[in-house]
Amino acid sequence: MLPFRFEQVTSKNPEDVALAIETMQIRGAPSIGAAAALGLALAWSVDRRRFSDFWLPRFRSTRPTAVNLFHACDEMEVCSKTEPDAATMIECAVNYADAEVDANRRMGGHMAELLAVGERRILTHCNAGWLAAVDWGTATSGIYQLAQAGESPFVWVDETRPRLQGSRLTAWELYQAGIDCRIQADSAAAWMMAKGEVDAIVVGADRIASNGDVANKVGTYALSLAAKEHGVPMYVVAPSSTFDIACDSGLDIPIETRCDEELLSMSGVGSDGQLCQLSIATSGVRCNNPAFDVTPYANLTAIVSEQGIWNRGEPEK
Repeated sequence: MLPFRFEQVTSKNPEDVALAIETMQIRGAPSIGAAAALGLALAWSVDRRRFSDFWLPRFRSTRPTAVNLFHACDEMEVCSKTEPDAATMIECAVNYADAEVDANRRMGGHMAELLAVGERRILTHCNAGWLAAVDWGTATSGIYQLAQAGESPFVWVDETRPRLQGSRLTAWELYQAGIDCRIQADSAAAWMMAKGEVDAIVVGADRIASNGDVANKVGTYALSLAAKEHGVPMYVVAPSSTFDIACDSGLDIPIETRCDEELLSMSGVGSDGQLCQLSIATSGVRCNNPAFDVTPYANLTAIVSEQGIWNRGEPEK
């Protein structure tokens, strides 16, 4: 478990892939889509008879908010209707994943140009790096490209309760890349903006409605309010696969509510070096655990995709 242990898990069972998405072993909208495409290619190879009636609904039901999942399932369904051999289905899935990598690289270039204009102290929320987005990342792609160009970006990393994707994943990624960063409590972000120590906020997205409203990790909406109050530019960086032109506004985006246990306990490494699970709250208390929230387009400075800055009224095709 990152950041304590790095492991690569492989399986030839499509149900293992579906469970990995469902349990957040695989998470992040672009990675969810790519994993679903590959899982469906595997299902086609080992259980073609149940592909349409079982495997497509199975993968579509794994997570409700990230629209990349549904785009990937739709693409694999279209491919399946040509009755391809297994190799062709695998090629379709790999092409889907490769397209995400290319989109992440291109959008990072656009974002780096924006961040290069005096904006070096960057705040990010959750994990929108290569762990969440096949390669490069979405929100962090521009940061990595700035660093590769010889710049010295600094990143405030929100820890991102309750699953700590910021402190466990984003900080680990940035540290591995040699990029200066500091982990902070989510509730410290507004204060750092008030002190003038944040030049820009860059986050990813799990779904973007046709009016530009953005669903992302819970806490993003609060960041947008603080950014607006303190005049800090806030960018959302996401590939075309994250846009949902069939969704009119953020009110139409389904918001996943996750289990109480995520708020009541925390995993980590004990003094003996072993992974362990600790209770951190009063047992039996009920919890409210929305995984995402919706940030209105009006609160954002820009939405950046691989095609450049997105303009409302011109949704991605």
